[in-house]
Amino acid sequence: MKIPVVFADLRHGFAKAEELQELIQQAAIVSFLRSDGENVLIGSDRVRGMGGRNYMGPERRGNVLFC
Repeated sequence: MKIPVVFADLRHGFAKAEELQELIQQAAIVSFLRSDGENVLIGSDRVRGMGGRNYMGPERRGNVLFC
């Protein structure tokens, strides 16, 4: 899935969903558009995985099975 993003040089483009976390960590993007239409500003808005406490349980993201 391609996600609309704004890169650090303010160019608009698209990134693969699996690349998004790495782009955020590298400060390569400044914002992206969620599937619900919400615009997320990196550094201002909450982004998954950037919470205040560390989750010690098993990884559950991306492991959903649909029957």
